[in-house]
Amino acid sequence: MLATGRPALPAGARTAQAHRRARVPLEPYWFMAPAVVMLATVYLGPMIYAVMTSTTHWVLTEPGSETIRAGLQNYKDVLGAPSFWQAVKITLLYTLTSVSLSLTLGTLLALLLDNELHFASFFRSIMLIPMVITPAVIAIFWKLLYEQEQGVLNSLLMALGFGKVAWLGLEYAFFSMVIMDSWQNTPFFMLVILAGLQSVDGNLMDAARVDGANVFQRFRYVTLPHLVPYMLIAAAFRGIATMNDFDKIWLLTQGGPGEATTTITVYTYKIAFSSFDMGRTTAIALIFVVIVLIASAPLLRHLFRAARRQA
Repeated sequence: MLATGRPALPAGARTAQAHRRARVPLEPYWFMAPAVVMLATVYLGPMIYAVMTSTTHWVLTEPGSETIRAGLQNYKDVLGAPSFWQAVKITLLYTLTSVSLSLTLGTLLALLLDNELHFASFFRSIMLIPMVITPAVIAIFWKLLYEQEQGVLNSLLMALGFGKVAWLGLEYAFFSMVIMDSWQNTPFFMLVILAGLQSVDGNLMDAARVDGANVFQRFRYVTLPHLVPYMLIAAAFRGIATMNDFDKIWLLTQGGPGEATTTITVYTYKIAFSSFDMGRTTAIALIFVVIVLIASAPLLRHLFRAARRQA
């Protein structure tokens, strides 16, 4: 008989231990049951239906096609289409540049408004206005600004002696889309990082000041490490939301010109309402879910590790 390294329990102790295991209270599981059932109904049910739909040759213009099984053909068609990977590239670039620009501007504004300025509360309220405007109104507002002949931006450029710019043309459409999204989301980063700045331990700042640290060194070695979790939280939330942007992009450029601003959500919409192929559209949506999970996983993993270290 092999030795396990653990002393054998007497027969009475084993019986008592087994009895305690058998008497595990079930009440907590009963209290959790309604929430589990609701989550399964709201999330798991539609997900199973979506997976089943993605394996069918269901085209709305072909009656009865929803019963034709296609296996993994829809996934093969999507993954083999160059236009799909172009949409993935545009989505990732759009998310990375927009979140980075919003994070940088939000941090600078938070550092500015954290000081005791006159009318600081008024400026904070003004900065939050883009957050409360609906995406459709933001898209229409920026479309008027970008208008080539009579738009505000080109009128200012002409007044300054410069030429007109085709803001929604092939060369600048992507950057115009990033500027619009950053304008809306910078206040969110500013708000989160401002909350982080106001929770910095004053004793640490005083100690750094006594040790002779200048303003840059105090920010680099005291303030910035404290702000990293706040930045990660804001970047994670906005990154996932930005990858799902549709309404602003569609109303501003409709994914054009060409495929210059066609993100995955716009690409999915075009496939759904041009070919009416529900099987292929659902396959795109499920692949997009996997891409979002993969893209956000490193950020969320770093965030959870930081939270565990602080705990």
